[in-house]
Amino acid sequence: MTATILKMPSARIVVNKLGNAAPRMELLIICDPYTTSNAEPLALAAQEVGASFSIIEISAGAHHGQQLAPPVAAAMKASDLIIAPTRRNIAHTQARRDAQQAGAKVICLPEADNENFFLAAGWDADFDTLRSKIDGLAAAFTRASTARVTSKLGTDITMSIKGRNGRSLNGFANTNDISCGYCLEASLAPVEGTANGRIVVNASIPGIGLIGAEPVSIEVKNGFAVSIEGGPEAVKFRNLLASFNDPNVYNLGELGIGMNPMCSLDGTMCSDESVWGGVQLALGTSAYIGGTCKAAAHYDTIVTDATLELDGRIVFEGTDLRLH
Repeated sequence: MTATILKMPSARIVVNKLGNAAPRMELLIICDPYTTSNAEPLALAAQEVGASFSIIEISAGAHHGQQLAPPVAAAMKASDLIIAPTRRNIAHTQARRDAQQAGAKVICLPEADNENFFLAAGWDADFDTLRSKIDGLAAAFTRASTARVTSKLGTDITMSIKGRNGRSLNGFANTNDISCGYCLEASLAPVEGTANGRIVVNASIPGIGLIGAEPVSIEVKNGFAVSIEGGPEAVKFRNLLASFNDPNVYNLGELGIGMNPMCSLDGTMCSDESVWGGVQLALGTSAYIGGTCKAAAHYDTIVTDATLELDGRIVFEGTDLRLH
């Protein structure tokens, strides 16, 4: 009970602030055998506000983006708000997309098998103040036609983003984009087949871990990764993607920028993807975030100390946001 009490402030942020839960709202909590201890404080917070909540325990997915069973998908579509503290990320699933199209709001909380998940520093973010900055960068993505990411270590990749809508993952649950709790970012799906260049990953590959002494170098040609080289993390990532036996897992499926100044690199997905100014260049599925490619999985790579240009204008340089 002591541990649950310590988790309650962050659980209330999820339910009350980000989810805007209200009395008699139909709230669905999705957990798995590894995350039940972090579902409990969410249930207590829901109980406090008088929401009508249910808990579904699903089997833990083998990888991020694994599709959900039809009964779970049906329950999601019948809900007003879904909060999913799960081991694997359910954001890139058809069930999540269908639920939002049916009017549900969704908060995905991946890697919630960490007992200290609700004690992370990211929960101390000023969500209200950051919201306008994340919305602003998402709008800049929408207006732009091309994007380029560069870094001193050798990242230099360009892509078309024409016609793609920027996504504001500002934490607040809505029916258009997901919330991932304190994992705050602006992002979008690049136009398939248009990305060319090199990604030199110096920070993290969530699901693989923090990058060691040797960066992971990914060559991208016509929208697909054609080589992954480097140290131990490169070998693990290359073997992981090969294990899916799906050529679409090499698709450059997402470009994003982390926007939570309270986060630091610690080897967890929510924190690593949220580091202020960290560039996300993901491989795999884009269909559930505004793209057209469906793949067996979706894995981000994180590059720090990088520069993002939109239509030739620098909008993020290192940790310096330049929207005006």
